[in-house]
Amino acid sequence: MDEMLPPDPARLRVILAHLDKQMADHETIGTYLRLQRDAVQAAITNAEIRRKPPAAQPPQQGLRRMKLKPGTYMLEPKIQPDHPRPAYVHVGGCSAIERPASECTIRQAELSLTQQAVGAQACPTCRPDMTLGIDVA
Repeated sequence: MDEMLPPDPARLRVILAHLDKQMADHETIGTYLRLQRDAVQAAITNAEIRRKPPAAQPPQQGLRRMKLKPGTYMLEPKIQPDHPRPAYVHVGGCSAIERPASECTIRQAELSLTQQAVGAQACPTCRPDMTLGIDVA
């Protein structure tokens, strides 16, 4: 989604405010909007880093894995809204997470896997659907 967003922080903050309002107004699709909101926040961070002089940038060390308590679930957003790869739900600490993911509650993980409006799929590596007792077949 980063490629589709404007490069300047001012417009990104307007988009972020709109997504926050939509999340508050629509609980059913709130999980999906939270994923999009996280992508916009990442884009703001990237846009602000690009504006800093190169000497101020810390060296890139790849994605840091968060230490999560057992029973934690993660939502990994789609790359772009029209990208064929879906959003994924993971069990916390899954090694298959490829993009910045956000921690979610058990209820949010369940909704993400069962609501077609969200369209998230269970990670085939960690299988959160099995731990949640959801049949997604």
